[in-house]
Amino acid sequence: MRKFDRRAEWVWRRRGLGEISFGTASPRLIEETNRYIYFRRVFDLGVLNSSARAAAHVSADGRYQLFVNGQRVGRGPARCNPAWQYVDPYDLTPYLRPGRNVIAALAHSYGRHTAWYELPSWEQVRAFGCGGFFFQGEVTTADGVIRLDSGEDWRCLDSPAWRRDVPSGSLGFIEIYDARLAPVGWTDADFDDFAWEWAEPLRVPARNNAGDILPFPVLIPTDIPPMTEALRRAEALIRVAEVENAPVDAASAADIAALFQQEALIDLRHCRVEDPDNLNRAEGVVISTTDSHSVSLVLDFGCTQPGRVQFDVEGPAGAILDFTYSERLHEDGRVHMHRGIPGFDIFPAHRLILREGRQTWEAFELSGFRYLQITVRGCQRPLRLHAVRLNFSAYPVQPRGSFTCSDETLSRIWQVGATTLRHCMLDGYVDCPSREQRQWLDAYVDSLINYAAFGDPHLAAKLLRQVAESQQPDGITMMVAPGDFSVMRFTNIPDFCLYWILAIDAYLDYVGDQSIVDALYPSVVKAIGWFERHLNAENLLTDVPHWVFVDWAEIDKQGQVTALNAQFAAALNTAARLARIVDAPRDAARFEKLRTAVSTAVNALLWDEVRGVYVDARRGGVRSRRISQQSNAAAMAYGVAPVERCERIFSTQHVVLAQPFTMHFLHRALCAAGQHLTMINNIRRRWGPLIAAGDRTFRESWQIIELTSLCHAWSGTPTFDLSSDVLGVKPLAPGFVRFQVAPHPGDITWARGVFPSPKGDIAVDWRVSADRFDLTVRVPPGAQAEIILPDLNGLTWTVILMDDRAYAVDSRLLAAPGIHRVSAFWTTPD
Repeated sequence: MRKFDRRAEWVWRRRGLGEISFGTASPRLIEETNRYIYFRRVFDLGVLNSSARAAAHVSADGRYQLFVNGQRVGRGPARCNPAWQYVDPYDLTPYLRPGRNVIAALAHSYGRHTAWYELPSWEQVRAFGCGGFFFQGEVTTADGVIRLDSGEDWRCLDSPAWRRDVPSGSLGFIEIYDARLAPVGWTDADFDDFAWEWAEPLRVPARNNAGDILPFPVLIPTDIPPMTEALRRAEALIRVAEVENAPVDAASAADIAALFQQEALIDLRHCRVEDPDNLNRAEGVVISTTDSHSVSLVLDFGCTQPGRVQFDVEGPAGAILDFTYSERLHEDGRVHMHRGIPGFDIFPAHRLILREGRQTWEAFELSGFRYLQITVRGCQRPLRLHAVRLNFSAYPVQPRGSFTCSDETLSRIWQVGATTLRHCMLDGYVDCPSREQRQWLDAYVDSLINYAAFGDPHLAAKLLRQVAESQQPDGITMMVAPGDFSVMRFTNIPDFCLYWILAIDAYLDYVGDQSIVDALYPSVVKAIGWFERHLNAENLLTDVPHWVFVDWAEIDKQGQVTALNAQFAAALNTAARLARIVDAPRDAARFEKLRTAVSTAVNALLWDEVRGVYVDARRGGVRSRRISQQSNAAAMAYGVAPVERCERIFSTQHVVLAQPFTMHFLHRALCAAGQHLTMINNIRRRWGPLIAAGDRTFRESWQIIELTSLCHAWSGTPTFDLSSDVLGVKPLAPGFVRFQVAPHPGDITWARGVFPSPKGDIAVDWRVSADRFDLTVRVPPGAQAEIILPDLNGLTWTVILMDDRAYAVDSRLLAAPGIHRVSAFWTTPD
């Protein structure tokens, strides 16, 4: 990955930086915690001609918003490891105008790790703490080049509008924003910034005449597109009520959440809400409060989705809008605030204090929620709430994939699975947009769902590289990358390292980009070495340290864990494939030999011949009594279990149920064993009730507890399964140069859909009727399809036609680019 050619200086507020002493202390870190800084750079273009061009690269230590002449043009940077700090490219040409122009930015420093942000380290954190803004750009006109690089000629202002001493958690800080303290119009070119101070470059002398200390010595151009944004209105205003003001210190930041916890919703008696149906209409809703009571509104946005809360409001100075959000409600109709992971997260409860008049305000941080509760307080005169919106923000994908069939429930399940993933695709594959927004390495399943629904290669490539960047000296990669859990090192999930290796394998199949292998292969070898060190003399991973996850289920994970060993065998298979790509035949042979040894040991020592299943684990030479779908699915899905054992395994009853995550592997096992109808029925049985209940995103687990997220990417696996095995499209060569169309109808009478590929979209339409099977496939340019007719309960094909040409019933049907039609006829056996 190429390094960005840096020219500009990183800047921040002026602090009088100087040479640092030799030591480990970082005194400036706490000084910059939760600080917002405004930046401006004014320039004059005179007469603007059509040939003028403006380009820039922007970054921040934290997060930034970029404006040109009053228009917001972007946010960033995307989550990244600070050793590979992203710079975001912009074309600013459309925002220029004749005469006076301004580049403006708002940057936020965190002073702590978050779910998606890692503090800088080394000399940088000792010299500067945290916080910094970077802009490298120029305007090219017929008269020459105007450089706008950040440096001492930029103005800055430490914002007093955001309160700094507020609670924080994995998703950042509570926002308490006082609009009375903010400079109005600061993003406009004609704003007077004369009283602002000059920015200070982040550069100090190094020790012993070495090169200067600078932030982020390696800058990398961002490798994903900017997030898409779209304003969305609530689908319903579900409660209009008042609350009796709780007797707490409203000036305390910590007490905003307490207000929502203590204040019960009651019918309007003291306060007034005029025409609540006018919310989000031009006339808005007029709200009047009293000294003792406030108005509380609860809005429903239909499903959990990521974005930023936005208010368009007109009211008196000092009026307060408190707001909180969640995926669920209390029985009394209040929002049930989600605290997230105990010890890491806080209740999300924020406050906007109005300035006089009409104003639009948007939260700085992205959140994920379905329900929003707003409590309006302290109105000296009526307040008009014109609109409450969600500025939806997610990774920009197009719905290239599709699936519909004769079973409406399955069609809806496919779409809800795609929507669930869509709402978990941000600047990384996050597990959920609500609880934590971390990029966990179970994203292996997420990437597969993406290939079926959206066909995007870039977010998956970013994931693979960032996991490699998290690799520890001993070879293990971190369970989250990048972010707080990547650098805190308080625990790790070794199976997620193996999923990373399997995700490389899937990336090669579905994207076909082999260039990534050269970069990742050394890290894969190092990771395999970590696991090799935990093999015992029996060739089984034994007493593997850290948190062996497997699934959210009560399975036995002590000693020699069946699922983990089977997964390791699959990872070795991938490692051998990668070794052949980079022309390392000795490595390939070693990995293949080790895979055989591990698989043999699993089949000999973790198989219970009496019960006809794989046990969950073996400890001290004794097999566990516990058996699960998770362990047996892993053995079959990863190709470890001999085919002849599958029938016995599937006939076993009373096993631990797979949760949505490991249902992916159960479905892979069922399809490998030819039990496609069983897979289809399992999707109906497990996901069908969620559709019937009206769920529009799929939750993390079958049961719902306090910690459960209701929009969890891994639960969308039926989207991948239905496209791959019912519609029947799978790659046979990297990047779909060759692919298979092998429908498995089960009891479905027709299906149609599209599977995205790097060669183009693959459209398939098939139908089963009284005496025939008809299929139409569109093969994109540069690809070849192999068509395999389904086995329809033992029916015998008598005539096969492709494009009106007859083929022998045992023919291998190959289709070149174009649209092809296949019809097959059968006779019913006696």
